[in-house]
Parts: sequence; C-alpha cells; structure tokens
Amino acid sequence: MRILFVIHLLASFYASYWILEKVSFASDTAGSAVVAFFLSFTVIWFLLSVFRRRYFKLVIQLMRLFKFFIKDFIRANVRLTKEIVTPKINLQPAVVKVPLSLHSDTSIMVLTNMSNLTPGTLVVGVSDDKRYLFVHTIYLNGGTLEGFKSYMKEGLEKRLLDVTALSASPESVGASGGGDNESIKKIKKTKE
Repeated sequence: MRILFVIHLLASFYASYWILEKVSFASDTAGSAVVAFFLSFTVIWFLLSVFRRRYFKLVIQLMRLFKFFIKDFIRANVRLTKEIVTPKINLQPAVVKVPLSLHSDTSIMVLTNMSNLTPGTLVVGVSDDKRYLFVHTIYLNGGTLEGFKSYMKEGLEKRLLDVTALSASPESVGASGGGDNESIKKIKKTKE
C-alpha cells in the first residue's frame, strides 16, 4: 500500500510537470503548479479507485485525519494565544493516563507526534505494555479527567484506528492484537 502511494505521488508530480510544460493556457506560477499537482493527484486517485477500492478509502481516511489535526492545531493555537494575551489565567494542568486502542509502534508514534504538535498537550511517556499513554495537558476538556480521555480517544486515536484498519491486512491486525472489531470488519469488507 505504501509503494502504491509513493508511485501515486511520483506520477502526480510527473503529470503536473507535463501539464505545466504542454498545456498552453497554464502559466508558470507557483499557484498553477499547485493546481496542476492537485488536479493530477485527484485524477490519478480516481483512476486508481477503479482498481483498488481500499486505496481510495485509505486516502479519504488520511484526508479526514489531516483535516481533524489541522482544525485541532488551529483551535489549540488560538486558545493558547488568547490565554497569553488575556490577563486572567484559566489553565487546568494535569497528567492523564489515557488507555490506548492502538498497539503498533508506528501508530503510537504517529499519535504521540501529532499530540505533541498540538499546543497544550505533551506526551510524557507510553507504558511498557503499550496499553496507556501519559499525556500532560494544560487544559482539561470539560474540566474532568474522563472528558480529556474521551477527547483523546474520540479525536486523533479514532481517526488513526480508521487509517490503520485500512492500511493493514486483516491477518496482521488480528495477529498483533491491534485494532477493534469495527476496524477488522472494515478491513474484511474492503478486501471483498
């Protein structure tokens, strides 16, 4: 699946180069290059969807993950900037032990890095058995530990589970003990 994505990106770059060179109405600006890349990426993506349904769904899940992360990143930056500018401090710092549904090292690393990039949260560590994530936060969502745990579980982790469910084979997910029943059902459904 990763090789297919790399080939997709390279083909999109080549197609966008071809569009800029051969199409007479395309100007030589950065905006035209970006538009040509997204146009070629989308066209190749739709062509691949005819042959590989799972890849089509994986790209959609990646876009949803990226959209959620960008929205959360902007929201956290605005909240932290507001906190800095206003004279009153409304911080509620805590270290929270969040249970994990992700079990692979790669997916835990991605969750950790995305959480660390969001202002106001910092992953302090992962338990030895990879069942818990220790997160330091300066804002408890809803003011409770359970509210923050549900925010972490229903946010990035849920979207990462969707991505890993589509990018892994059903055999590897079942063997590793990772994923939930819904994710394994999604994999089996996309294989058919």
